[in-house]
Amino acid sequence: MIQVKRYINNSKPSYEEMKKLRTIYKNREHINCLENLSNELFYEIFDYLDGCELFNAFSNLNNRFHALLNGSSLRLKIDFRCHSETIVQYRSTCIISRNKDRIMSLSLSNFYLFNSSFTLFNIDSSFSHLESLVLDNMKSNELKSVLINLISLPRLFSLIIHYDDDLKQINNIYQMIFKLPMLKYNKLSFNSLDSFIPLPIATNHQFSSIKYLVIDHCCTLDELIAIISYTPQLCRLTCQQVNESKKNIIKDTLNIVTSLTRIFITKCYADYDELEMFLTKVSPQVQVLRINTFKDVTYLDANRWERIISQNLLQLDTFEFQYNELIDEDFKTTIHHELINRFNSSFWIKRKWFFKISIKTDDWDDNVIVYSIFSYRKVKDNFQTNKTNDEKLIDNIYENSTQHSIISNKHNSVASSMILNIIDLSTTDDDEPFIEMIGPILVVLPITCLNITLSGIYIATLIDFI
Repeated sequence: MIQVKRYINNSKPSYEEMKKLRTIYKNREHINCLENLSNELFYEIFDYLDGCELFNAFSNLNNRFHALLNGSSLRLKIDFRCHSETIVQYRSTCIISRNKDRIMSLSLSNFYLFNSSFTLFNIDSSFSHLESLVLDNMKSNELKSVLINLISLPRLFSLIIHYDDDLKQINNIYQMIFKLPMLKYNKLSFNSLDSFIPLPIATNHQFSSIKYLVIDHCCTLDELIAIISYTPQLCRLTCQQVNESKKNIIKDTLNIVTSLTRIFITKCYADYDELEMFLTKVSPQVQVLRINTFKDVTYLDANRWERIISQNLLQLDTFEFQYNELIDEDFKTTIHHELINRFNSSFWIKRKWFFKISIKTDDWDDNVIVYSIFSYRKVKDNFQTNKTNDEKLIDNIYENSTQHSIISNKHNSVASSMILNIIDLSTTDDDEPFIEMIGPILVVLPITCLNITLSGIYIATLIDFI
């Protein structure tokens, strides 16, 4: 019993330990009290929340939060796109009208701007700290009215517009956007398979301050050239779809955009000759080029790509390229298919740009061959957006194989290693005509790696491929 008592007594915490425990407890109690957080931390938290939600949650809580919400350093971000008209009307009257000079970001829909029974508010010079504006589902007349007022905003750096009206007005809309004096980022979206943008080439007095331009609609290459003639400070260009030109492009009229170093084209239907002219005359200093091409088999001319890059695109560091080809009864091999192995020459290996082939189905459930050049280092790009899990698995396998090839040849940078192709079969049935159609292309390629991601495949089909 004595030993037990001694053990119990010895297990009691000392005075110093008790003091330490009390201090820890008080500190935890201190931290757990919301009131004890600093103003700076509250403002950091507020930065992640919608401005109207902030007022609804904290405005009547106590005097401190009332002071925080009315402090001059608080900038509000407000999004009206997903609320009922009643809520929008209330918040416009009680919050927006009283805090125009503190709103930093604003997102609106055309319905709430102009289809209401009253005018909510005008975006004018009273929005003195507005830096970012998003306008959804805009109609032509209403959008033009807004753009006229935006000229008076001293800090509008970012403008995103989703247009849903007459495409013939796109020309005028772009001209109004280019007049915004402080704009750095612009994205214009509309849904159409065709384009009509008869924009003239800019003069010396029509330049825009835009540095980041997202053309989220289709346009022809000559229309694209006209658009970026207004943006001499452009650094990054992203295009949703570029079609072949409607009129001849005159080389002598093309002006170089010296700051343009990053180009992304999700779907390019322009002829190879046109694209070459664009790259060499408008953006020879490009450092990152990602392009997904169709239609013109000349895109598979490795020698021509090599010549353009080595002679004109001297600063190109990241090159990610795809060419998509439909597999049907009209599919035929050309001289470009037969010489496709030249994408594996020392020129490409030195730069760690590698070639692969995938056979899969596209968005219309058609079988296609996708020829790809990609940089070894991992970089997220617009080709990755809609990839399936099978395609991502294929990419991981391919990266591992490529890394093995690099390690194997690290002492000989110009080693002519075997081409490393991956054939990705997403949905292929036991169809002899299909095998016959793609047979010629398989014969000319030294396949070293075959990955099939089908849930099932007929033995006869597998034998035909092997």
